[in-house]
Amino acid sequence: MKNLLTAEIIFEIEKQCFSEPWSLEMVRAQLNSKNSATLIKTINGVPVGYATGIKLDGESELYRIAVLPEFRGQGLAKELLARFLEKCGGDVFLEVRAKNEAAIGLYKSMGFEEIGRRKGYYGDDDAVVFKFEPPRP
Repeated sequence: MKNLLTAEIIFEIEKQCFSEPWSLEMVRAQLNSKNSATLIKTINGVPVGYATGIKLDGESELYRIAVLPEFRGQGLAKELLARFLEKCGGDVFLEVRAKNEAAIGLYKSMGFEEIGRRKGYYGDDDAVVFKFEPPRP
């Protein structure tokens, strides 16, 4: 039951944050994945953002991070990303549209480094591939 409610919450955020949102079925599949790592950010009990990806042994991948437009500019995406990095541990990979300067700025500020590009990945835009390596002892 919890995943059903969580899926609905994430789906509503998706529709407000992405020009090509995941379908409700895609959100449910992600949440039900064996290796799913998902966090929801609430303010006064109201869901305002989320981060989701997969956690594997030694590395993870961030698939999506979103904050509702009216709550942006408050550091919530940075908080979600920090929590995701802490939850997953190890190396974390992600890809982002090359035109998404705000997201790229966030990732770089958190220590991600560009490791590659996929030309035309999004049709009208390239994908920039980033990697975060936590400090090693």
